[in-house]
Amino acid sequence: MTDTQQAFYVATNGNDSWSGRLAAPNADGTDGPFATLERAQSAMRATGIRDTYVRGGTYAMARTVTLTAADSGVRIMAFPGETPVFSGGERVGGFTAIGGGLYAAATSATGLDLSIGGVRQKVAQTGDWNAGDAKSGWSVLEAAAGGASRTSLRIGAGDGAMAAVLAAGVQPGTMVQTFDTERLSDTIVGVASTDAGSRTINFTQPVKYALRSGGTYRLLNDDAFIRDAGEFAWQAETGRLVVKPQDPGTLLSQGAVVARLGTLVALNGASGITLQGLTFADTTWDGSALTLTNASGNSIAGNRFVNAGTAMTLTGSSANAIEANRMEHLGAGGIKVTYGSNANRISANSMDGIGEVLKDVAGIQLYGAGGTLISGNDIRNSARYGISIKNWDGATVNTDTVVEYNRLYNTMTETADGGAIEMLGRSNLDTRTVIRGNDIRNVGGLATDGSGWLDRQKSFGIYLDDMANGVTVQDNFIQNTGWASVFIHGGDSNTVTNNFATLSNPRERFIRLEWVPSAGSIGLLSNNRVTGNVISSSTGADYWEFWTPGSYTVAGNLLQGIRGLNGGDTLSSGLFANPAAGDFRLGGGAAAALGLSLGIHELDWARMGTAPLTVPGIPNPGTGGGSGTGTGGTSAASSGLAFSPLAYIASYADLSAAFGANAAAGAAHYAASGRAEGRAVSFDPLAYIASYGDLPAVFGTNGDAAAAHYITSGRAEGRTVSFDPLAYIASYGDLTAAFGTDRMAAAMHYIGSGRAEGRTVSFDPLSYLAANPDLAAAFGTDTIRADLHYLGSGRTEGRSTGFNASAYLAANADVAAATGGDLTAAMRHYILNGRLEGRALSPIAALAPARAAALLPDGAMLAAGIG
Repeated sequence: MTDTQQAFYVATNGNDSWSGRLAAPNADGTDGPFATLERAQSAMRATGIRDTYVRGGTYAMARTVTLTAADSGVRIMAFPGETPVFSGGERVGGFTAIGGGLYAAATSATGLDLSIGGVRQKVAQTGDWNAGDAKSGWSVLEAAAGGASRTSLRIGAGDGAMAAVLAAGVQPGTMVQTFDTERLSDTIVGVASTDAGSRTINFTQPVKYALRSGGTYRLLNDDAFIRDAGEFAWQAETGRLVVKPQDPGTLLSQGAVVARLGTLVALNGASGITLQGLTFADTTWDGSALTLTNASGNSIAGNRFVNAGTAMTLTGSSANAIEANRMEHLGAGGIKVTYGSNANRISANSMDGIGEVLKDVAGIQLYGAGGTLISGNDIRNSARYGISIKNWDGATVNTDTVVEYNRLYNTMTETADGGAIEMLGRSNLDTRTVIRGNDIRNVGGLATDGSGWLDRQKSFGIYLDDMANGVTVQDNFIQNTGWASVFIHGGDSNTVTNNFATLSNPRERFIRLEWVPSAGSIGLLSNNRVTGNVISSSTGADYWEFWTPGSYTVAGNLLQGIRGLNGGDTLSSGLFANPAAGDFRLGGGAAAALGLSLGIHELDWARMGTAPLTVPGIPNPGTGGGSGTGTGGTSAASSGLAFSPLAYIASYADLSAAFGANAAAGAAHYAASGRAEGRAVSFDPLAYIASYGDLPAVFGTNGDAAAAHYITSGRAEGRTVSFDPLAYIASYGDLTAAFGTDRMAAAMHYIGSGRAEGRTVSFDPLSYLAANPDLAAAFGTDTIRADLHYLGSGRTEGRSTGFNASAYLAANADVAAATGGDLTAAMRHYILNGRLEGRALSPIAALAPARAAALLPDGAMLAAGIG
């Protein structure tokens, strides 16, 4: 029988011989928490207890913890308010200075992953690498003597620097990373041998693509390559790790962490598992920190993955919830969902720094998956894809995928022939895929050929490649791509509608239709529709590019700065509200009218980058089975505000300082500890916009943008929320009838039209409370309850809404002195104190007892309590 009222504990000062039932060691050191997760696992198996809380601190793991069917239903959670870190790294200490800013320490051979003070370091490489320059540090190769090869390359004939490297000899353990000319995919393998005379580097195993002249490569992990601070490498001849630290003090005091383990936790055949509030760190670039194999119905929520290879991989695992996780500085990719993994929900995760070692990766990648929901994720700075849906063959078909309301910024930074959202469809099936409501900006594209580097090469916002069929692309915003906002390559029956796009370079188009000659007849396009899109261009180049486009409908689009196609489009100006300020909502006036006539509607900006959270928050130890609101449900605060991660961050100065405008980090904090701490949302983004005349022009009704503004600058500027949406409704009978108590609708009305109509807030909830003593007794100074009472019944009861605070101050000199004449403070005083003290409400009322007293005999005055 499951004991839902009890739990085990793991702590860095624990002991596996103890009971594990105490959160901390007892006073005499005879009992307390366990020291390892493995011991807690065996204890949960042996008892009915299914919860384990892990205390803060770092847990160095020498082997993978595997959860099986015997562990189904367990919850492994961070102790509320603490940060436990599962590390797959070996901490290496004992460094000594060896000159030139270098430090060395003995250890076993190291790979490509190392951190100091929690910060990922750069493995030393050939070439002059500079942070932020994706071209730097790569050398251009020549094909092997026998032609393009997967097992060897030649250095360039005029490359003196690399010739010197080969002449000096390459030490054991050196790796080589190669790219074909298209920079489609890179491979990292060992160097088997070199020949300086023939300029040849031979590999320990084949790479993915045959290397033609013009491709690129670099050698890795030889201490002779160390150049800049922040780099490290293995010194094979002495068996030492050599580091050039940015901060020697941190290295000497904390050591360096070398990733040794590929996988920290594996779910194998387990179901109903919850992993929440944990940090997974220091795994190898070619590993996956968390794996799920034939594991279904699990919840992975509010965790952090940092300095890992791939964050997590699902194989044959279905109906899992992966939400509000934070993934940073990944050697490879974020989340892989593969081979028979169906109906998984991946939502509200944040990813930043994808592909810091291996480049052919994605924030989220699917192959062989069905019914996947990818919603409200924030994905930034990926060497290749943001989201990739791959169908190479019959085993990797993906159907019924929904990719919605994700934010994808700065993708394709080091590769070409890809997109922020990319879909491959070589099985030529109807995929029934929906791609909607995504915010896509800055898609790079980088390749090489015989002439050198190619910028903005073959990069697309949404890329439907190789017969991807049956895809609806709708309500997306796309800005700054290389070749096109949307590319349909050999696909059929795809619909592209109501997308907003800006085109800013002459090579860039909105839509590209192109057949796939190598696929034969199935590579021909048919029945693709591109209608009702809003496209603004600053280049004047046509918004379409066709290469044997097959049958299509491209018409009914709303354009600015470019010509239409065959007279089927509508031209206008002022398409967007304020593009210079980043406001790409539909403009007003004629543009809005034209858009409406074409069936075009506004994008749902507020949903982009966020998603509702469903996994229950971490319960406090001893409170049982985790009932209550989910991590993204309605706040428990009396404000009644719906949970928004950015609004949650904006509600607290400490969270604003820690997370900035990282929505997924806020969601993860709430899931891991905020809910248990009793935190709630008190910041109302729309009311914030409505409080200032300048903010509506910039943000419209974009609540997330408003919350981000407050976090990043508004708080520092001294801005506050002064607009009361409920009081606004209460000020007007028509609004009361229209909106009831919908504060969001009220704020949107004021922003959209009320201010322009000259409407103001005349209802004062404090005045209403002060004018009605029974309400003051019931509600105190709770203005929200006052608003709701008036809207619900006070208006129909004919209740007074006016309280003369000036008269109250005039009658009570001591209150006037104490409040400095502040009318709001005066009303608060009356509600909380003056009403109970029997204070006069006006000077006349204050004089009345004295006048009456003059007409009474002394005895009567005493009996009346006067004098």
